[in-house]
Amino acid sequence: MPERKRRTAAAPARPARPAMADEAARERIRTDLETTFLVEAGAGSGKTKSLVDRMVALIACGQATIQTMAAVTFTRKAAAELRGRFQLALERSLRTGAASDPESEARLRAALRDLEQGFIGTIHSFCARLLRERPVECGIDPDFEELDDIENAVFREQCWHDYLVLARLEADDVLRDLDDVGLSPEDLKDAFNTLSDYPEVVPAAGRAEPPDFAGIRAGLEAFLNAAAGAVPDRRPEAGWDGLQSLLRRLEGRRGRLGFSDHRLLMETIELLDKSPRATRKCWPSKEAAEAFEATFQAFRDGVVSPALRDWREYRHAKGLAFLGPALKFFERSRRDRSRLNFQDQLLLAAELLRENPEVRRYFQARYRRVLVDEFQDTDPIQAEVLFYLTGTDAGEKDWTKLVPLPGSLFLVGDPKQSIYRFRRADIDIYNLVKDGIRRGGGEVLDLTANFRSLSGLAGWMNPIFQRAFPATATPCQAAYAPLETVRS
Repeated sequence: MPERKRRTAAAPARPARPAMADEAARERIRTDLETTFLVEAGAGSGKTKSLVDRMVALIACGQATIQTMAAVTFTRKAAAELRGRFQLALERSLRTGAASDPESEARLRAALRDLEQGFIGTIHSFCARLLRERPVECGIDPDFEELDDIENAVFREQCWHDYLVLARLEADDVLRDLDDVGLSPEDLKDAFNTLSDYPEVVPAAGRAEPPDFAGIRAGLEAFLNAAAGAVPDRRPEAGWDGLQSLLRRLEGRRGRLGFSDHRLLMETIELLDKSPRATRKCWPSKEAAEAFEATFQAFRDGVVSPALRDWREYRHAKGLAFLGPALKFFERSRRDRSRLNFQDQLLLAAELLRENPEVRRYFQARYRRVLVDEFQDTDPIQAEVLFYLTGTDAGEKDWTKLVPLPGSLFLVGDPKQSIYRFRRADIDIYNLVKDGIRRGGGEVLDLTANFRSLSGLAGWMNPIFQRAFPATATPCQAAYAPLETVRS
């Protein structure tokens, strides 16, 4: 067969990437290494890449070494990804000859060689590292065990049951106080779990004095006596309405149980914490329905609502009297066994830095550059640790008064995602940190280019978000930022 003539065609030229509106901000991230930055960027804008670029630049120019730099994120998965991307960026810089001189190349090679000596991980593991380096100052065993969320939950369950046994043996008075307000230990288990998750939060104290049960009882009796003369004796043709059904139920409780026991009295008052309406056709007349509905509303406002407020605050105080020792038992059990959960690590690290200026200066020299990804997930304790590590005044104990040393802190976050209150992270903390950065001469940079979405999606979404978000940021909401797509 005749040989076919092979034809070749030139590959189509790859279209040049359009210039990005935020290119100047991205360049400053790589080159302006003596300025503290908070980079605000939405999903798909290359937040993590910008952080990696700055890490490589810091090492290449000698501003930091792998040993004096800490890169912090908030999940182990994210930390593993950040470490991998940083390693690839170092290798790529060496392979492509991006280093500007032999000294920069040597620094990059040293960082790649000593990669395991640097810190790239979660905020909790970072705090654990601080504690292990200076355990004496915080009075802990340097060989403590770190409890993850599942291990902490299992250990907490065990401590809860151990405390219940101890309470039944040694704290009969506390258990009697619980029973006196109609509570059992099992009613408080969810509260125990919540308070143990937030040990730094001081709960409201509640009410020490009991409500005026005699006055509440007299008011309820008077109301039911008035209702007996207003509610029809026989079932209306249309049936009992919601208000009549409630009153019949209350009258039944009075006859069967009475109100002499204050717990039964308050159970009855709890039934009145609703607003059933009178249905006109179920009453002798419209005027009668409206008159008794007004009487019921006045009784709710004048007697029921104040009584329930006092009762709930009183029960709250009794519950806390039981939970306080339970929480201390759980904390003491962790310390006795040298086991620290995530909150322990954060709180102890913050206390270590706050109370020991010498320790703070030591770690500031140890970690001269701190870079944080997904900053919108930062809670108050995490922000406190970051500002102690980078603040200008090693003796200041109020972290909100500190400002970071120039270039010591680099944060990347998305204020539009600061809405979930994950472990008390919210936009108030985000804005507080932003103000602190600006007070210290730092700046806020915006990355608006989006590499993830197509232009058609941006054309559909931007008008919607423009209506939903304010033009300028408010204390409760981030400002509108358009999706500037790069992919056509």
